[in-house]
Amino acid sequence: MIKTYIFDSPNIGKYRDLKKYTENFWKYNNINNLKKLLMISKKIKFEKILYQIINNFLYINIGDFSYYDKVLDISCMINSLNNLDIINIKKYFHFARGGNEITPCKMTKFFNTNYHYIIPDNSNNLKLLNNFLFEDLKNTIKLGILPTPLILSIVSYLFLSKTKLNNFKKNIEIYILILLKIKKNGIKEIHFEEPILCCKLNSNWKNIFILFYKIISKFIKIIVTPSFNFNNDNFFIYNYNYYTLNLFLNNEKKDNHISVISNDLNKTNIFLILKNIKNKKIISTENNLKYIPYNLKIEKFNNQKYLSFFFQKINELKLIQKLLKKKINSFDLLYLENFKIYKKKIFINNDFIKTKKKNNKINKLLFINNNIGSFPQNKEIKISRKNFNFYFINKQEYINILKENIFLCFLKQIKLNYNILVHGEFERTDMVEYFAKNISGINTTKYGWVQSYGTRYVKPPIILNIETGKNITDKWYIFLKKITKKNIKVIISGPITILKWSFFINKKIKFLFCFKLSEIIAYEILKLQNQGFNLFQIDEPTVKECLDINKKNWNLDINNFLFCFNNCTKFVKINNEIHSHFCYSLFNDIINFITKMNIDILTIESNREQFENLNIFKKTKLNLGAGIYDVHSPLIPCKIYFKKNIFLFIKKINFLKILINPDCGLKTRNWYELNIVFAYINNVLKNINNIYF
Repeated sequence: MIKTYIFDSPNIGKYRDLKKYTENFWKYNNINNLKKLLMISKKIKFEKILYQIINNFLYINIGDFSYYDKVLDISCMINSLNNLDIINIKKYFHFARGGNEITPCKMTKFFNTNYHYIIPDNSNNLKLLNNFLFEDLKNTIKLGILPTPLILSIVSYLFLSKTKLNNFKKNIEIYILILLKIKKNGIKEIHFEEPILCCKLNSNWKNIFILFYKIISKFIKIIVTPSFNFNNDNFFIYNYNYYTLNLFLNNEKKDNHISVISNDLNKTNIFLILKNIKNKKIISTENNLKYIPYNLKIEKFNNQKYLSFFFQKINELKLIQKLLKKKINSFDLLYLENFKIYKKKIFINNDFIKTKKKNNKINKLLFINNNIGSFPQNKEIKISRKNFNFYFINKQEYINILKENIFLCFLKQIKLNYNILVHGEFERTDMVEYFAKNISGINTTKYGWVQSYGTRYVKPPIILNIETGKNITDKWYIFLKKITKKNIKVIISGPITILKWSFFINKKIKFLFCFKLSEIIAYEILKLQNQGFNLFQIDEPTVKECLDINKKNWNLDINNFLFCFNNCTKFVKINNEIHSHFCYSLFNDIINFITKMNIDILTIESNREQFENLNIFKKTKLNLGAGIYDVHSPLIPCKIYFKKNIFLFIKKINFLKILINPDCGLKTRNWYELNIVFAYINNVLKNINNIYF
């Protein structure tokens, strides 16, 4: 008998239900909205269980649902936070976003994905203070189902934490306590997610890995699955029988489990899989399906026959099972008959000139009031966009509404003493999606949402080919020149970020895709420069995440991506400025990349890091905007907070190189909050100028 199962699934609801109810709860913070949030989360969890039952999966996984972040879920469960009380859902969100005198915890990106997680930073007071998992377990058992809990392993959890191996013994003990509570409910197996198996592990981590599984295997049967492609350097895991491994078919050894379905959007190569699978009893997905959209069938774009989303992956897994059993029907034959893989040739112009770093002149103003790019999108804009999408207003009416809001945004920035103006990005729902819609060869979805962090969801474009991009930004920026003579900063998505925040079919030619994107952006900048613009911000928040997950492959990637970024700037005149923006990254790993980028000013996130991540920038020649306040938190800081942060900034970086800005775009904030914040900042800067000058 050939059994199937899947590993993890999308978490947000088919129509972004979780986002709607979570944000309503944040906004109104009352018992009625809390009940609605709990109800919608229960509905999503039951849907996850339902499709596993319908497809007769071997394991019915629970524990893969999260309100905000799965690493934070573990932190709240075992109390690896500065906390003494029970952690309910309100307090859970306070650790993520701030509130009730709780400072938002530090955040960075999950390995080389765009999924953000809250960094664990305290293991001194471990105890079970959160029952989310155990409540889900009891509710599932009430349905008459004995599930297999899915949990992030303590080994990977510690690898992601700030304290690393501190109190490892206590962490194992608290995990044993979790397992014993689970086992009391009659559970016989547990599924551990081990994303660190995608990395090359040193001897310490190998020993910890084996020690952990040796200890807990005495209590319960274990299945181990990497979140990403397995690193073959970790062959040591085959030498032990403490667990069952779920690995991709190229890595199969002795175990019955074998993964066959990829987690990207490529249609599964069924013929290749059937050729490689021999005498397997259990087949599964290659790894985590959490970060792909729900359903391809509700989309309306070209080239769908080459792709599959989450529900299509399930169907393909079931089809493979039926083919192995030799039980197929006419619909299965039709699917196989129409089976096609995208094989269109990708053309690239080889006549390109290598770009050289320019010595640009830096704006000499002190304490420049700078902004990352976006400003709040009010209800009028959101309603107008919806009306335009449903054809209730025509295109020109929609454009006029956006232009009116851009004009008002300029007036507000001038009133708030901004030295550099931005247009607010009102025409853009998402920076990468906006550029993708204007580049031929790239498909965009209507409902293809995936989670970035919390309730921040994006719709990654799908790159099959990259041909040309026309009139991406110039139609907006030419309008701006007519309404002001002040300095305007042009905001452009960088080629590395467009690539990383998209699904692309042929990963072997990702550098060629990136280069073609850089050419399109370079000519976009050239057009705008000819219109008189001289400040360009090329956003690259995902440089580190676009590098290979294994550092041994970094040298080639770094050289290729660095060339692509600098190629964007090849037409920029020597007396013009180039800005870039990185967010929530580990800069120690990529500082050599940053120093070789053809940029003058870099804006980063430092507020949650309490400016400790600025030490690495002391010896660079870059001007720096470190993000003196956190736009991802609903808290409105007081004037003392800004004064403290600015002085911390000055202590770390020469004040001649400092720019004052938020840590990210302001799209999710509102003007009431910003008016208070900017008034405080201007007051502090005025006092500083009186002190120093």
